[in-house]
Amino acid sequence: MSQKDQTWCPAIEFNETEKELILKAEIPGVEIKHLNINAEPESVSISGIHDHRKSSEETELIPSQLHYGTLDCNVPLPKPIQVDRVRAELIDGVLTITMPKVNVASKAGV
Repeated sequence: MSQKDQTWCPAIEFNETEKELILKAEIPGVEIKHLNINAEPESVSISGIHDHRKSSEETELIPSQLHYGTLDCNVPLPKPIQVDRVRAELIDGVLTITMPKVNVASKAGV
């Protein structure tokens, strides 16, 4: 199996504030339009494609350590989130997904 045919999951960092869960993923070279972010109350998944674009004039001197092919990652969440309020942005190869937590007040109002 070539590296471009492999499925991979990016390196992630997962933090929490009083009101939000914040997941950051390193995905250099992938455009936001090639990503699918699916948020569920207890998990978030990131999927997409990172194409290996190399000109026919380039010769690989050492094996690539970059990830190409299908990106697929599912992260279980430690606390339920408000799915309809999830935000995602991609800046300089870092995807940041901000997920507001379900709080006691919103549970009582539902």
